[in-house]
Parts: sequence; structure tokens; C-alpha cells
Amino acid sequence: MVEGIKTGAIKKAVEQGADLLEVRVDSFVDLDPASLAVSLRKLKKISGLPIILTVRSKKEGGLQPLSDRTRAALFEALIPYSDIVDIELSSRGIIKNVVSSAKSNGKMVIISHHDFKSTPGDAALRDIIEKSRKKGADIVKVAAHAGSVKDLKRLAKALLGGGDLIIIAMGGKGAASRVFFPMLGSLITYGSITGKTAPGQLTLKEIKEAFKKYATA
Repeated sequence: MVEGIKTGAIKKAVEQGADLLEVRVDSFVDLDPASLAVSLRKLKKISGLPIILTVRSKKEGGLQPLSDRTRAALFEALIPYSDIVDIELSSRGIIKNVVSSAKSNGKMVIISHHDFKSTPGDAALRDIIEKSRKKGADIVKVAAHAGSVKDLKRLAKALLGGGDLIIIAMGGKGAASRVFFPMLGSLITYGSITGKTAPGQLTLKEIKEAFKKYATA
């Protein structure tokens, strides 16, 4: 996960074994599309890794309040320089156009849902996944706060339901999910480079060390 484009941090991510990089455009101070396009090209050149592009909405964890118009314009300008595009299911005003733009540019689409307070029930999780697929998701991402072992089991059950999913349990009780859910089929796990951006998030180094310890046992 990249906040801003810091050459040292990118090189560190590559050295630590990152497989791809998520760029949080909402973390940038300068939101000029032309400048950001230059930054993404630079990132691609330095890292040689696929880039997940997201302009996270404030209500789902974005670092600054951006209007739908601003977010849509940023997506439109930067999609050509990414490999995967992540947009929230709740971004009703722009999701159709963003998904269409991503598809027309040959990009993979993640449609995501973030709940920082609780874990949705079984029916709600199925509904989120189904609606995301109908909106054009190649991959559905659900990140939810887990307050108990029961919540973890519910998220694991959703993951085992099949399909291309990214399932993450946030919060202290969910930290282990960032290591063990990929072993159950979750396609991507997120590790921070320059600072944690979600509750229970591990650093890239911590994740790699845990994979080495448990995934090869």
C-alpha cells in the first residue's frame, strides 16, 4: 500500500517481496491528474509491479473528503496507468462509469466494501458479493471489523463460498486473517510500507515472515 510516491519506500517494498502495489490516491496532497499520472509512471518504472488504483471515499476510510466528481475525474485520468481498479460498491454515483472505463482500458476491477464497526451477517455478506458481481467485479473485496471469533468464522465462511474474493478481518482480532485467509483462498492480502492505514493491518515484512513460518510448514 503506497501513500504518495516515495522512492525509498517503493524500493523497500520490492526488496521485501511485494507482489503488487496499491496506490491510495486519496492520500496525496497534490491531486493534479497530470502530476499523478507522472507519479504512477514513475512508480511502475521503479517497481516493475502491477498497480492497484483506488481513490477511496471518505466514508469507507478515505484520507480526505473528495466529491464524486473529483473522484470520477481522478479515476478517469489515472486508470490507463494502473493494472487493477478498486472502487467501493457504495460509490453509487460513479461506479458504473468507473467500471466501464476500467473494462474499456483492459483493467481488472475490484469492487470493495469496508465496514470499520462490525461484520455483516451471512445474508448481508452474500448480498454484497452478489451485487458487486452484478456491477462488474472481477474480484469482490470485503473488509470488515471482527470483534469476535464468531465474526472471523463468518468471514471465513463467506470466503469458502467460492469465487474470486478478497476477505479481510480488521481490528486486533482480525490481524491473523491477513495471513491465514490467503491460505483459504483470499486472493490478496495487504501489508503497509510507510504506515498502517486500517485497524489490525500488518506490515509487509510481518506478513512475509508469517507466510514463511506457516505457509511452508
